[in-house]
Amino acid sequence: MESSSNVSRPLRLSDSQLALVRRAAALLQRQARSQFLQSIAHELANVDPLTDDAVQWAVDAIMDAAARR
Repeated sequence: MESSSNVSRPLRLSDSQLALVRRAAALLQRQARSQFLQSIAHELANVDPLTDDAVQWAVDAIMDAAARR
């Protein structure tokens, strides 16, 4: 049996939050999008409440980190 720390739960993003993530992902090369989405999920996994500002922060942080590579 897996421990609860290894079990991922789905993110419940609002339509506007999902649109924000999708717009950011569209800026990336196709092969980088999966890693981006996994990073977003990881950053937001324990955020409660999941606000628009939290999603924006996660997108900005991950995009900034990718730009520095």
